Amino acid sequence: MKPTLPSRKRASVCLLCGLCLPGAFTARGQSPQATLKVLYTFKAVGGTPTALVELNPGTFLGVSGTSPGLFSITSAGAYHYFYAFPPDQQGTVATGLTPALNGQIYGAASNLGQVTTFSELFAVGAGGKVATYPYNGATQGAEFLSLVQSPDGYLYGSYGVSGGAAILNKQDYSGHATNLYTFSAGQGVPYVLFLGMSDHFYGLSVMPSNTGKGGIFRLTPSGSFSWIVPSMPIAGAGSYLVSLVEAANGNFYGTQPEGGSSDAGSIYQVTPSGTIKTLYEFPQKQLGLPETLLQASDGMLYGTARGEYNTGFHGYSSVFRLDPSTGAFQTIYSFKNLALGECECTLVQGSDGKLYGASQDVGTYGGGTIWQLDAGLPPPLPHVGSVLPQAGSTGQKVLLWGTNLLGASSVSFNGTAASHIQVANSQAVWAWVPEGATTGPVTITTPNGSFTTTGSFTVQ
Repeated sequence: MKPTLPSRKRASVCLLCGLCLPGAFTARGQSPQATLKVLYTFKAVGGTPTALVELNPGTFLGVSGTSPGLFSITSAGAYHYFYAFPPDQQGTVATGLTPALNGQIYGAASNLGQVTTFSELFAVGAGGKVATYPYNGATQGAEFLSLVQSPDGYLYGSYGVSGGAAILNKQDYSGHATNLYTFSAGQGVPYVLFLGMSDHFYGLSVMPSNTGKGGIFRLTPSGSFSWIVPSMPIAGAGSYLVSLVEAANGNFYGTQPEGGSSDAGSIYQVTPSGTIKTLYEFPQKQLGLPETLLQASDGMLYGTARGEYNTGFHGYSSVFRLDPSTGAFQTIYSFKNLALGECECTLVQGSDGKLYGASQDVGTYGGGTIWQLDAGLPPPLPHVGSVLPQAGSTGQKVLLWGTNLLGASSVSFNGTAASHIQVANSQAVWAWVPEGATTGPVTITTPNGSFTTTGSFTVQ
């Protein structure tokens, strides 16, 4: 029997998993008491936020699931709902938001149902202009994973017809897809996909038939598939969000929403060779059920726990911090006031160092909230992992690929300023080799600092 694809609501937050790898950290230390500020409370239109991504320093783009559409919001709370997806009797769901190399933000939208009749890739450009690229949902199905941008210029994701096999693919910016790998019934369905430090894609697959099992896989850009962990418990994946991230130390960290000695969930570590270790078990369901996870600018793991719900909350949702080296755990904020929000929620770190979250439910009007959590974290420092190509002549367009590059103001080639730069997103900056440049390292400067590559760019 072929696996059933994950619900679109669960898949809508998988974008987080590909944005969790900071390039540089400051020294760890005890943070002051975290303080939360609600930036916006959703009312009847445009509620249930399911994705959030920073476009420019202090400006975010989001997806809403109720009256499905797109909105922008600033770190000061200025909110603007600017696009509504076409109405559909079966209901329309938008999936993820992925910044691309062409400076646009990509996602997918389709109607719910056994056979999708409305399916499209969409792109948000300058000024909030939205372009759509329809595809045949009846044969391709829905796109149920958030797209992942690669420095090779393609978006990677997955299509799948309900009840059918999941297909990992790469797409150009007009939505033309090339299939790379088809999951067999025994390999489950991918719930998470992200680009790792090795330029391979990694993900979490959940097995069918409610077996409570899953696996961690690797996929090369050419479509070669292999397992890191072919079988492991994935408790609660059918009912809750699950996360998997690669940290700067090269290990993978994930959430188990359920399971453990109290069936309250856990945080685990997996080495590149596949060794699994539980770092922390939540002691009670009322305050457990961990879902989202990211690594922040201090090198610590931050995440959200939903808390058990059963005809009302017995406990409460929370934001937690965990040291990946020691497993030391601390709850840094508790959502005891449901007017402020609660989880299920997305979580990202802004370029100002603060954590930004989107609570999908409750709030004053029941439509969710956008909030800012100041946990005393330093602004994330810029990092460049690769320069592509590694050699070129005057006028060559060069890609600086890394993390925390928003707001970049200058790029220099061995001390000579680039003739022109273009910031595509937090991961990518384009720079043109200037007249007079010589072979040597490349330096980029952002509002949060500068970074100089250890390797050299060769001027030909």
